[in-house]
Amino acid sequence: MTASVLIAQEGGVRTLTLNRPQTLNALTVESTRELAEALEAVGGDPAVRAVIVTGAGSAFSAGGDLGFLQEIPAMPPARIKEVVYGTFQRVTRALRGMPKPVIAAVNGAAVGAGCEIAVAADFRIASEHARFGEVWIKLGCVPALGGMYLLPRIVGLAKATELILTGEIIDAREALRIGLVSRVVPHAELAEAARALALSLAEGPANAIALAKAALNRGLESTLSAELESTVEAQLQCFATKDFAEGVRALVERRPPKFTGQ
Repeated sequence: MTASVLIAQEGGVRTLTLNRPQTLNALTVESTRELAEALEAVGGDPAVRAVIVTGAGSAFSAGGDLGFLQEIPAMPPARIKEVVYGTFQRVTRALRGMPKPVIAAVNGAAVGAGCEIAVAADFRIASEHARFGEVWIKLGCVPALGGMYLLPRIVGLAKATELILTGEIIDAREALRIGLVSRVVPHAELAEAARALALSLAEGPANAIALAKAALNRGLESTLSAELESTVEAQLQCFATKDFAEGVRALVERRPPKFTGQ
């Protein structure tokens, strides 16, 4: 069975590659758990000094797997809480909580949960092919991996509100303009650009970097845990609506959704 997350090590840099290219690296419960486990293993491994997260093929991650999304309306609330808090948000906690710097090398589409994973990284370098979208609202639900907390702190409240409430997908140049990414590079140069930054960080003072990241996070995370927990409740409400079911149907049928507010 092919691994959903490829793991490679070069010096002090570990690269985690989402490896479901045939689905644009869409996230199932199993593949998300695999990513969370790989990130958690990095946190306690002294051989790892910096981390790169990227995607195989043409996308970073297209968000939730379509089959998984179609299962949600029939899930009992306890199962939804287990999946959202215990699996998907586990990735956010691992990214923000580990003492190592994390670079998201965004090689293509990063939408939905894929966008949230990129937002939770410490650095974002984008290929010219990259696209970003907090597209949850188009399914009739809300971002669930911490983006509603983190994105305003990266791009400002006004722009974050626009992106989240409209579900607009922006290109790499716009992402650079608003500060969502720190660099945009030619597609063929993305891996090397991420590698160079990661190796530079890996050669730095690991303890000081860990302490600095912890201090920066303390300023952000005063209410992040509460936000993650409250988002589970918000998702439960969304997933129980007719609008969410319509959003998933529209995605399957490749048409614009017709929301009714129910």
